Parts: sequence; C-alpha cells; structure tokens
Amino acid sequence: MFTVTEKAMRPASPERRCLYCKQAIGENHKDSCVLVMKRVKVRMTVEYEIEVPASWDKHMIEFHRNEGSWCSSNAISELERAFDSGDGCMCNAAEFEYIGGDSDPYLDEG
Repeated sequence: MFTVTEKAMRPASPERRCLYCKQAIGENHKDSCVLVMKRVKVRMTVEYEIEVPASWDKHMIEFHRNEGSWCSSNAISELERAFDSGDGCMCNAAEFEYIGGDSDPYLDEG
C-alpha cells in the first residue's frame, strides 16, 4: 500500500486528499489510483516509407536493417521526417501490443 502525501493534492484542488482516488492525506491510495504505477513491456509496430537503392530487393533491405552496420537508432530521425508533414500524427501507422513483464507497483505522486 502507498500512503497519500501532499504531493497527490495537485494545485487544481484545495482539498487535503488525492485528486484522483480521493483518499485523505495519511490514508492509503486506492489500488485503482492512477498514481500507483507499474512498468510493462509493449511492442510497437510502425509502418512508414524509407528510401533505398532501386536495385535492393527484400533480402537486401532486411539485411541492411537487421544485420548490417545500420544502427536502429537512426529510425528515430526517419520517423521524425516521415511524420513531420501535416499534423505529425502516427496513429494510423502505429499499433501497440502488450507483451508483459509487469514490475512491482510503485507510487508516482510527482
């Protein structure tokens, strides 16, 4: 259980209680309180266009990305460029799947 502190009050409310689960300072947060967190693993699948040499086939493209010297961190700047036009929203190109790996619960009143 996690004790409610003044940090859970939030400026939006003068009441001496958690803004979210309504428990008073000194009581325990409810298990369903959004300030009681856990870390989980998700898989994100994103579809976007990249530029490659015209002669490359499926095997060459996948080899370059998965086994070659290309660093996957480069995908971050590719994604920024791919979704920079218009509203920059990736919602139609990304899908998330819960994988598991739940951590122990922890409190984040920050």
